[in-house]
Amino acid sequence: MNFEIVVADPAKNITIFVLNPVADRAAAARELLADRSLEAEQVGFVIPPAAPGGSAAGSAARLWRLRMMGGEFCGNAARSFGLFVAREEGLSGDQTVAIGMSGVTEELPVRVRVEEGWAAVEVPGPLAAETLDFEGRRLPAYVFDGITHVIAPDIPPDEKTFARIRAGLEGAFARPAALGVLFYDTSAACMRPAVYVYGTGSLVVESSCGSGSAALAVWKTRRQGDGEAACMVSQPGGIIETRVSWRGGAVQRVSIGGKVGLSGRMLWPLP
Repeated sequence: MNFEIVVADPAKNITIFVLNPVADRAAAARELLADRSLEAEQVGFVIPPAAPGGSAAGSAARLWRLRMMGGEFCGNAARSFGLFVAREEGLSGDQTVAIGMSGVTEELPVRVRVEEGWAAVEVPGPLAAETLDFEGRRLPAYVFDGITHVIAPDIPPDEKTFARIRAGLEGAFARPAALGVLFYDTSAACMRPAVYVYGTGSLVVESSCGSGSAALAVWKTRRQGDGEAACMVSQPGGIIETRVSWRGGAVQRVSIGGKVGLSGRMLWPLP
């Protein structure tokens, strides 16, 4: 079938927004990811607000929602979606829009600067900080709503290593909706994220990762005293701006932000 899509580019973490209703989302996501001309790393399905007079009630009826391909949470998709919603609503300037997002139950406020093509979102902080025993090393793992990230400092990124880390995590913890392994080169201060989505069985070595940036920022600022710490997370696709607020040794807030490119609406397969 034909899909109406918008292509979002947050630090080269190319995300496809599917605008028309799709019965089999997993199959649609696989088709879109397989089209290398799109260079997509993930797919989200847009659920627009309920029509006036519909059965939905309250603020939920007015909320734009995005469901990722495996029901996971994605920070880059969330902030890109906020900019998309602002554009759809005809907003301009510096605005804050509320969205609904898979993997989290609360509304997410996204701050956008529409003409600049910039968006930031405050993501839910980690629910837990764990440690994964892996081949004689203890790797930090942060459990977020919708995704768990394992930080792998100075471990070369490859699929076989990812598979061993994934097997270790599945043997030790509850299986998340998605698993990220953040291969972090400490000398270059650069992160290479790889994300496996269980709902679609897809592994993508991503150009950047929003929630992974949040996890790495929490880890890098973990000895921070009370207050807010800024952390620029460099990745192959660019830099994601993060801010982590600490109080009493606990994370209070985490935000990620940066430029986002958005295409116009188009039909896929492309004519």
